[in-house]
Amino acid sequence: MLHLLQIQSPAAVTAIISACVTLLVALLGIFGNWYIANQNRKKELLIKSKEIEQKEYQFLLENLKSFWEQQGRLYSEALKVVTKLTFIDDTRSEEFLTANARFLELYYGELPTCESGEVEDAMADLLKAIDGKKQLDTTDKAGIKDMKDTMQGLLLRLSMAVRTSSLLVEYSEQLRQKIQSNSPAA
Repeated sequence: MLHLLQIQSPAAVTAIISACVTLLVALLGIFGNWYIANQNRKKELLIKSKEIEQKEYQFLLENLKSFWEQQGRLYSEALKVVTKLTFIDDTRSEEFLTANARFLELYYGELPTCESGEVEDAMADLLKAIDGKKQLDTTDKAGIKDMKDTMQGLLLRLSMAVRTSSLLVEYSEQLRQKIQSNSPAA
């Protein structure tokens, strides 16, 4: 083995060094190309992943839009009906009875398809208060005033529940920001 290391001419040494350098450059080139290709592939996958996520968000928003619109309409109507039931003193009037009938339609028929738990709880408490108000004698002014005060508090609670339950604008803004932060240009 020592005789291999005993090189007789400087040209042979140069040839060996040249071959080693050439081999080293070739290996670095292969590794460098593999590394760059791998990095480019990772970037492509990240871009595709973000594009898919953005499409999913758009799909979600498009599909939830009609739900939110319907929910908003029902919530708005429920607030209007409850406001009437709160401020009408004569529980035997046509206006009160019509509002009560619509409240029951909303409570039992339409709102359960889209209401949040908070709205459901507020509506249940309002149902009890409305039933209590209907039991009062129309000449009991103090009882009617107390019930009106109670129902105003429940109306406020329903209003706050509706506010926190229908956050389309805030949710849309959060989605928009998330999409922007994940966009390939970001």
